[in-house]
Amino acid sequence: MKALARGIQEILRRLIKRRLRANPRVVKRKMSNYQAKPNHHRAWPRPTKPPDQAITIVTARRLS
Repeated sequence: MKALARGIQEILRRLIKRRLRANPRVVKRKMSNYQAKPNHHRAWPRPTKPPDQAITIVTARRLS
């Protein structure tokens, strides 16, 4: 029990010596050349068919 109390006291002494932060920590955002995605594009509908059924191959017509 004494060892636990002594350990807690040592931890508290070290924490008190830390300087206070002027600003809170934040997650930095990377710089991007693109604008943020508009809100109406955030919930874009997902495909309902598998790719082999959704893709239609159209051949070119010959010009006469």
